[in-house]
Amino acid sequence: MALGHRFHVDQNGHSVTVQFLGAGGRFEVLVDGKVVAHGPDRRTGGTVTAELPGDPPRPLSITVSDPHEMGGVPFCVLETGGMRYLMPQVPLVGSGDAAFHTREHHGPYRPVRRLRRSLRRLLRRSARRLRGRG
Repeated sequence: MALGHRFHVDQNGHSVTVQFLGAGGRFEVLVDGKVVAHGPDRRTGGTVTAELPGDPPRPLSITVSDPHEMGGVPFCVLETGGMRYLMPQVPLVGSGDAAFHTREHHGPYRPVRRLRRSLRRLLRRSARRLRGRG
């Protein structure tokens, strides 16, 4: 299935997101940022059920299409309260995606980036010195 696809819709005051986890076709369903269901490990799509929080909780189902039927791009349908909603695809990492702009996401890579930057500077200085002497 498609790697890097994410679908999102706001439903009854709740955020519902379907995030694909890899090329194997696995996906997860998030409601208000919390994982509530996982999709099957197959490339043919599937349907999962979950609940919207509330009193009483409202059931919902997410149907993911087989991407081979739609030209390689999957689509998601949210069904709740007898209504069906086509979920729009949203960028995986956008300017408004706070989850990917946190210190925890970028933190481990900063020391490596600094080391690479220092090595590049050292190599440039060494190359300048060698050219100046030659």
